[in-house]
Amino acid sequence: MKNRSYKSYINLYESNYFSKDINKAIYKLGKYNKGLLYVNKIGESVQGTPILSLTIGRGSTKILIQATHHAREAITTILLLDQINYLLSLYEIDYSINNMSISNLLKYVTFVFVALVNPDGADLVFNGGDFIPQEYKDKQYLNESLFSCWKANINGVDLNRNYPTMYPSIDSVIAPAYKSCKGPYYFSEPETYALKCLTEKYRFDGTISYHSSGEVIFWQYNQLNIERDLSIANTISKETGYNLEIEKEPVTGSGYKDWFVENYQKPGLTIEVSPYVGERKVPIENYKDIFERNKNVPILFAQEVFYKTI
Repeated sequence: MKNRSYKSYINLYESNYFSKDINKAIYKLGKYNKGLLYVNKIGESVQGTPILSLTIGRGSTKILIQATHHAREAITTILLLDQINYLLSLYEIDYSINNMSISNLLKYVTFVFVALVNPDGADLVFNGGDFIPQEYKDKQYLNESLFSCWKANINGVDLNRNYPTMYPSIDSVIAPAYKSCKGPYYFSEPETYALKCLTEKYRFDGTISYHSSGEVIFWQYNQLNIERDLSIANTISKETGYNLEIEKEPVTGSGYKDWFVENYQKPGLTIEVSPYVGERKVPIENYKDIFERNKNVPILFAQEVFYKTI
């Protein structure tokens, strides 16, 4: 399958209307794959942009894969859309991975993809100040010189610091900023609250949080079943070539994966897909390698979770 052609959404990485064009692409996927893929609105951003999920499969093992908690990391939104298209192409030819056909996998597993958690922040990175609402124009934290490295939402809250954990990130800040602000209270932002409600609805058996820079996999958060989760992380490390981050306990963090692992005691990974690029968007030329390393990750992760939880 290495040379199989696929329709990539990478052209949207240069869109002037990023969240709008991403949502159009998602709705089209639903339209042309009726009966197999379902699109749902799980919430809205601060500015009212729909946050959409795509659901594939009908199995009892439920997997959440989400991307672009951080505004400048929107290369991961493109990755999720391409992973979905790739999965659909394998389904069409009834392809098998690890002696399990994709059609059988979708009988056992339900995938839920949330490709763009932070649409307002992504638009800020892609478009600068052009799409800032009038009531936000005088916000001091919305400094135009920071837009290219922005991580937060339009409120200046770092969404991956807005989840409640026993050992929160120690470098979070209180005031709105382009990164690291934990918000006025947990789940204060409509984007994180939407994921909270989605998670409570599905009670996922595993999750992958895609982030952009470092080529590393974070898999720990003080979980009880560390052998199970390390085994799953090793499988994904072998597939991608990314190193596993081994951390000293107690592990600190305030992200979605941290909250999920601690709250549900189920496996969760945070995957950083690109070589480290600093505080900026991942260059488009890095994408081909990112996709090749990650195209099978949802399938392999779902298989691992399925076999280890039945």
